[in-house]
Amino acid sequence: MKLKKNWKYWVFALIGWVVLILLTLTADKVSYGIDLVEKSIQYDYIAYLVVEGVACAVLAFALSFILLYYIEEHIVFGNLKKQNVLILILLFFGVQILYAILLWPMLDLLIEAFQVMPATRVSGGNLSFLMKLTNIPYFSAMFVIWLFLILVIKAYDYNKNITLKQFKLEGSLKESQLNSLKGQINPHFMFNSLNNIRGLMLEDVSKSREMLTKLSEMLRYSLIKNDVNSIAMEEELEMVDNYIALSKIQFEDRLKFVKQVDPNSLTVSIPPMIIQLLVENAAKHGIANLIKGGTITLITNRTAGYLDIIVKNTGKLKIAKGSTRLGLKNIQQRLRLLYGNLAEFSLEEVDDEVVANIKIPME
Repeated sequence: MKLKKNWKYWVFALIGWVVLILLTLTADKVSYGIDLVEKSIQYDYIAYLVVEGVACAVLAFALSFILLYYIEEHIVFGNLKKQNVLILILLFFGVQILYAILLWPMLDLLIEAFQVMPATRVSGGNLSFLMKLTNIPYFSAMFVIWLFLILVIKAYDYNKNITLKQFKLEGSLKESQLNSLKGQINPHFMFNSLNNIRGLMLEDVSKSREMLTKLSEMLRYSLIKNDVNSIAMEEELEMVDNYIALSKIQFEDRLKFVKQVDPNSLTVSIPPMIIQLLVENAAKHGIANLIKGGTITLITNRTAGYLDIIVKNTGKLKIAKGSTRLGLKNIQQRLRLLYGNLAEFSLEEVDDEVVANIKIPME
């Protein structure tokens, strides 16, 4: 944010300078100087002090632009250089000298215009050099206050921009990672399915054709949903039903599928293909390794603030040699990217069953 191009800053800065000078310099002069002038000119004297305060404030406001311009053009908070800081300090003192040079002739003109002698000049004559020197620390202090506020504003704006850039960068990185993970799903799923079809090609052409039809439906679904990060549970279950139908052609009676779906969970948004990956993992690493087959059970339960997704399959929790565990890693990474630490994923063996449990936070 460039303050020098912001009209709101100029309005507030001008008002701020006027209020600051009037509440300090002018108020102090009124309090001790009113008794030192004749009653007949007291009101004129007060009017002079107010105009004097406003004039001092306007001059300070105008000269503050020099410092503001240098700060906004050369001071970079993320890369402060000693040279620039030193120049700013020298420029600050230069502005104070310029302020003193312009201030006193301006005040002399005001005295002539109001035809009133300030309390500091009651004895007659010009304000002494020593008296002028005593005013320098006061005006310098006013500039220090202004400079401090400007630096605080610029530092806050810099920090806000850095934070915003970090959020955008993190969001972009997350989106890139999610796209990469979603891109892994299709090759992973296609590899497994095409292997199944290849095994049936020479044995049963009819079943192979049916598997290809189911596969095309699933691929169409995955491609359509590839550009979104969440879908309704109901849509995901249709994908799961197609996958089970496809798998039953391979496993025949060895695969049983049971759904215990909470009706209240059907409209809840979840990452696409996340349940399908769990079911696929249960079939590939669980049922496929059992001679007599087994059962895959899908359970969803909507509780206060969370959605529980449980996929159980008959068998033991074993990791085959050479397994990449791509599906499980995909699930874990997508949950972490989408929900941070609020989502949970666990995989364990309970009573001769492998239980995968996902807990997703709901807004």
